[in-house]
Amino acid sequence: MTARIVRDDVLGFDAVVLENERIRVVIVPQLGGRVWELWDRERNRQWIWHRDGVPLSASSAGANYDEAWAGGWEELFPNDAPGAFEGRVLPDHGEWWTTAWSVAEAMEGSTAVVRLTADTSVRRARCSKEFRLDGDAATLSVAYRIESREREPFHFLFKQHLAVAISPACRLVVPGGQVTAVDASFGTLLPGPGPFSWPRAGAADLTRIPDRLSKVREFVYVTDFPESTCGVDDTAAGASLRMRFDRSLVPYLWLFLSYGGWRDCYTAVLEPCTNLPKDLTAAVQSGRSARLAPGAAFETSVTVSLTSLGVP
Repeated sequence: MTARIVRDDVLGFDAVVLENERIRVVIVPQLGGRVWELWDRERNRQWIWHRDGVPLSASSAGANYDEAWAGGWEELFPNDAPGAFEGRVLPDHGEWWTTAWSVAEAMEGSTAVVRLTADTSVRRARCSKEFRLDGDAATLSVAYRIESREREPFHFLFKQHLAVAISPACRLVVPGGQVTAVDASFGTLLPGPGPFSWPRAGAADLTRIPDRLSKVREFVYVTDFPESTCGVDDTAAGASLRMRFDRSLVPYLWLFLSYGGWRDCYTAVLEPCTNLPKDLTAAVQSGRSARLAPGAAFETSVTVSLTSLGVP
């Protein structure tokens, strides 16, 4: 079996598509190299959330992320919260999402490979992400490399930001761990800041996804999980999504959950992350921040598998 690469158009933006008989992955290099569609062809399930009323568009460096966020699967580097840090003013949600990436390699056959590259400027680094899909696989692999071009060491955050299209028939899947609130004043599900043992937080069962009309929301950190995986089960479609990551380099999981309660968005965002908390200064002070020496490279990878419900 073969995996193919085709060119497409997504709302006026050039797209690169990796596909086989089982899944279809649509990538938009110009818009941060984000994944815009992730299709499980066997179960006819498109997993990526798109925001109602916010058009897909290019944003300039320093733009407000919350206003421009149209959905998709993105990554954040070198920060999340904006502000001054280690002599730089870091933009909202980092640099990658406003950066146009170049297609450095595109190869199809028994395995399809698309490698994107970009250079960041606020925190100087050479970055690449390589998407790989085997011809008979229902798993997409993405390998990342961030090579410092700075003269001094610096601390940074790297995390996934996969916004999942959900319904009340879906269930969040996390293999356990301790749950704490990112901001106790933001959430409406947890009875306090925590910690709580997944999935129970008082009366709340965090695996369950309320209706959009519930207007609830939560933003949590998960730590001490026994396996480095997270995902969503769709009981109506009989479909599962699982993201697996390297816990030795990405030891924390953040979950941003808006069930209609934040700007009317209805999505669960899966965010395996190098850091905790989101504030870089606080993460450095607590010894829970990634760091790069001059000329050194940070390398990690994730896989996303689309399977039938109940498949390990």
